[in-house]
Amino acid sequence: MFTLVIAILLLVSGAVFARNAEKKVWNNGICAKYGEPWVHFDNDSQGGRGYKCRDETCWISYKVDVLKKPAP
Repeated sequence: MFTLVIAILLLVSGAVFARNAEKKVWNNGICAKYGEPWVHFDNDSQGGRGYKCRDETCWISYKVDVLKKPAP
């Protein structure tokens, strides 16, 4: 039972870590290296979205790339 609890905690913490890492790379849609917006170029078969900016690329699988619509 203890092993199962540890395994679940490791899985959850790994998912939280991965989402936070993607959020940092996404940087609200701006490439940290060049300061330009990420441009969508492809989707993979698992639902991940590929973005590029000059020679930089990133793949996002969590919903950190959803742009917020401005309030009217």
